[in-house]
Amino acid sequence: MAHNRRTFLRAVAVGSIGATVLGGTATATENRGYEPFSQSSFQGGDGFATMGPWLEDGVDVYTITEPTREAVEAAFTASGSRVVVFETSGTIDLGGESLAITEDNCWVAGQTAPSPGITFIKGMVQIDANNCVVQHVRSRIGPGSDGNIQGNDAINTQDDTQNNVIDHCTASWGVDECMSVGYDTDRTTYSNNLIYEGLYDPYGDGSDHNYCTLIGDGADHVTLLGNVWAKARNRIPRLKSDTRTVVVNNFCYFFDEASNTDSSAETTWVGNKYTGVTATGESIVEGSGTVYSEDNITADPPIDSDVSFVEGETTGSKPLWPDGLTALSSDAVESHNLGTAGARPADRTANDQRIVSEITDRAGNDRLDSPYDYWVGHPDEVGGYPSLSENTHSLSVPDSGLRGWLQAWAQAVEDPNATPP
Repeated sequence: MAHNRRTFLRAVAVGSIGATVLGGTATATENRGYEPFSQSSFQGGDGFATMGPWLEDGVDVYTITEPTREAVEAAFTASGSRVVVFETSGTIDLGGESLAITEDNCWVAGQTAPSPGITFIKGMVQIDANNCVVQHVRSRIGPGSDGNIQGNDAINTQDDTQNNVIDHCTASWGVDECMSVGYDTDRTTYSNNLIYEGLYDPYGDGSDHNYCTLIGDGADHVTLLGNVWAKARNRIPRLKSDTRTVVVNNFCYFFDEASNTDSSAETTWVGNKYTGVTATGESIVEGSGTVYSEDNITADPPIDSDVSFVEGETTGSKPLWPDGLTALSSDAVESHNLGTAGARPADRTANDQRIVSEITDRAGNDRLDSPYDYWVGHPDEVGGYPSLSENTHSLSVPDSGLRGWLQAWAQAVEDPNATPP
């Protein structure tokens, strides 16, 4: 069967699970450039959203045993509070169609998959429900067959959704944005994600976006925390009308323009670092919105003192801020985020290793006179869509303490020194 709906699963020797995951980790950590931190400074619950407030003992558990769209879709569209765990790794081809979580109260735990984890390709992964969490999966959408630019993100939340968290995920090769927040949403947190290589001219007709992240009109209480954005021209992020956002401790490498704020947008920027800019704009954050800025820096050539971080109206107090959140110094952000961002940072796949290495080596800086030589137009230019090994292991899901069990599995793929539960 593709999945089993149950509140607890068969028992298995912990040693066999650990050998599968940790064996993959040891291989994947070679030549990364930055080693994973022993523990991420940020959790998905550090923003305005609450991670799985419904998560209690006795919720349904859907176990994915084969890497197919059919298997995952059954769990994504099921009713009731549920956790989705993986006893297989592999590449899941979505066949050019979006895959959406359509019912509230769903926690997708990609950290439970054996190495090298789960990657979705050729389709958009969406949260079209409330109170959901998605962790430790990758989505690489690529160009569709219809030649359409609009709306084809790698991962996003849909309009009018509430209290959703996307944490430690990878989103690349979008033809609109790579990871965006829907319109009229409330309490959305994107934390510790690796977001890169929006496609430039993916259909060869001169129409492209090559963007990272858009925050849709009316989105409130959005937190963008500890993410890495790389190799995209703009919308890093784009903050549209009537949005209220907090942008904290993010790192961005190689872009054209960066962030735009509409006049009615309110946003708090603290401890961010942007570098590798092609400097067509006069500042990193442009537009006429209300911006609070503290400890934000630019660094590395060709950035110089003439490029400011914020342009336009500013305010002396934070328009909004999550309770209890403490920001890192901007000086620590690059090394921290490159060690923690993305799906399974202690078990990276080749593309995620590649982008971290490119950032570390400042690849592309020699192309600043012609940045289009460094943009990616199609997945084939960087090795094509991945085909991950379909490894398997067995999980023993506890009938109590499920939140701690999920956190322990997350720690096992974030910290090379940690062991699975």
